[in-house]
Amino acid sequence: MKNHPGQKLCVRNVPIFNHLTDGEMNEVFSKVHSTDYRKNEHLYMAGDLEQSLYVLHQGKIRIYRLTDEGREQLIRVLKPGEFTGELSLFGTDKPHESYAEMMEKSQVCEITKDDIYGLMKEYPDIGIKIVEEFSERLEAAEQQTTNISLLSSEERLLEYIRGHVDQDDYVQLEMTKRDLSSYLSMQPETLTRLFKKLEARGDVEKLDNKTYRVRNYSIL
Repeated sequence: MKNHPGQKLCVRNVPIFNHLTDGEMNEVFSKVHSTDYRKNEHLYMAGDLEQSLYVLHQGKIRIYRLTDEGREQLIRVLKPGEFTGELSLFGTDKPHESYAEMMEKSQVCEITKDDIYGLMKEYPDIGIKIVEEFSERLEAAEQQTTNISLLSSEERLLEYIRGHVDQDDYVQLEMTKRDLSSYLSMQPETLTRLFKKLEARGDVEKLDNKTYRVRNYSIL
């Protein structure tokens, strides 16, 4: 890891900060610590204390948990401008229950809990935006839990396709198929079989390993 204290502009495009004036933004910059990570390095691991808010500037981070059987369950993939560690802002210090691993070379901005508290007291809109984002994540997590409990493997994959198809009918997978199978709570071979089934039926067309095009609009 290599620190880049001068690269504090990484928070400028983050939704929880981008409403601030230039002067207010400079105050945020003064509290940011920016660090580069290599692929497969961990930002934090289960058991580490939650003491900072982390904002992803460049790269991708996978957030996952381990089940009692030791199997990975992918929770979400962070993209630039998104953050993790928000639970450190609620209540006393407690250990992380999940792991945050770099999917590629990444740059992360860290703001300590105490500094975030100070910023939220001075600029309440920051706290409001964090709560709004946290609420959206809870809603998404509840929907994901419901899908896993009530939908078949094929229905879960179709739900994912519906949520990620663009206006030109393309679906760009934002993660590896191994991670996608974990996110959808199925075995990798099951996911492979389901994609082949959709292709054989003419529902989707495979363009490359991470890009598909919807051909049967009735599945949307």
